[in-house]
Amino acid sequence: MDWIRSQEEIESELFQIEQSFFNSMVSYDKAIDYCQNVLEFYRAMVVAQGFPDEATEIQFFKKDKPFLFGLLLQYTHQLSFELEFPNISYGRNEDIVNEKIEEVTTFLSNHKDVVLYLELQSESFDSQFFLRKNKGLFIHPGHHNYSFDSEFCTSHDGLIANILGYQGFLQFLQLKLSTTMPYFQTPIPKIIWTQSKIALTELGFALFYSGAFNHGNASLKSIIQLLEKVTGTDLGDYHHTAIRIRNRSNRTKFMDKLKISLQHWMADLDD
Repeated sequence: MDWIRSQEEIESELFQIEQSFFNSMVSYDKAIDYCQNVLEFYRAMVVAQGFPDEATEIQFFKKDKPFLFGLLLQYTHQLSFELEFPNISYGRNEDIVNEKIEEVTTFLSNHKDVVLYLELQSESFDSQFFLRKNKGLFIHPGHHNYSFDSEFCTSHDGLIANILGYQGFLQFLQLKLSTTMPYFQTPIPKIIWTQSKIALTELGFALFYSGAFNHGNASLKSIIQLLEKVTGTDLGDYHHTAIRIRNRSNRTKFMDKLKISLQHWMADLDD
């Protein structure tokens, strides 16, 4: 099914949209439009072509559609927040962010069984959750204003999208809260990245695909942003850098160096 866009392609398009507008609310609105357009394209293809087998259908409604729909809901939450609270600053407005965080965590807690199902990469209920023929067994009502025809829904793909959307929105709120807090009295040691940017990008992609953060639910973008903040390094268009990494003769050059360095350290201890 070559019409399905990869997560990397979608994140790259959304990154370009966010970088194209100084006003965050405008960028969120444009990102919502992008997600809606791709979802409508998906819907048309599913209705017209269907799926070659049940495994492909499960993959689409468990991974592909919820990933994109979750981003749509995340940007919708962020846009609504910015419209309602445009001038968040430290002090009274800190309570507003905490209240929103409590709302999000309550939703995730209420659906912790499904969150755990995703985190453990379970498959035991996939046929019940992500095949359209079984959607009558249980239908999650959803917490959004978007609806799709019956040929484009299963019992749980909307719930998964809501979970992913709220998880992304939670990261947004936590970042918002951290920027409203006063600086700590104890200074944070300054760490300077002295390897290449391509090496740091390689590390970021390795951390993302290994599922090292949030039980594998942290987005690639959030991991890259974390590395940029910690090291003070601007990684720019990291998706383009990833293409360069893939085209190298040794695709895991920096990972190999880390492994060899650690092995040398342990060998020295053994001597």
